[in-house]
Order: sequence, then structure tokens, then C-alpha cells
Amino acid sequence: MDKQLYDVDEFWKFNMRVGMIKVAERVPKSKKLIKLNVDFGDESRIIIAGIGDQYSPEDLEGKKMIFVLNLKPKKIMGIESQGMLVVAEDEKNNKVYLITVDDAPVGCKVW
Repeated sequence: MDKQLYDVDEFWKFNMRVGMIKVAERVPKSKKLIKLNVDFGDESRIIIAGIGDQYSPEDLEGKKMIFVLNLKPKKIMGIESQGMLVVAEDEKNNKVYLITVDDAPVGCKVW
């Protein structure tokens, strides 16, 4: 585990929201990348997630999950990703777990 400690003010810099994955599709010529069209209530964004080696697009569509929205956009295989999906990872087994949110409405702030 990371032993470095941060002030709570660092955490508050991140804008994390609940989003509903409306459409998920594999990125052509990639084994891991999935393109997500995510609804945040007041806007939709395209977000690229590198979990396609463990999950299919069908596993993701219709799920409400947590996303970080205030990251600089990044082009990944020619597609601009406008945020980041938050997942859990078992580093020993290289396994990624989806974190779903059932009760919170789309667009809710996560903290």
C-alpha cells in the first residue's frame, strides 16, 4: 500500500460523479479499450476505459458507475477521452472489479 499521505484538500480537487453508461463498444484494433458514452444528467461524455480484456461492452451498458470528470482530455487511439472510469483492482491477481452505484441518481457528486 501507498504510505504517502495527502491533505484532504487534494482529494476535493477531483470532480467525481455518478454516470450511466448508455452505449459501450470496443475500440477497433485494441484488445483492452472500450469506448463509453456516459450520461451525467446535464451532459454526456465519451470516456475510454482500459478494461476490455476482462469485461465486454454488454457487461457495462446500463450500469451506473463512478467517473472522474475534471481530468484533461486525452486522445487514446484517436478518440478523445473526457474523463476516467473508477474501478477497483486486485494488483496481486491483476483483476479489475467494477464499482456500480444502484441508489444514487445520475450526476450525483461522489466524495
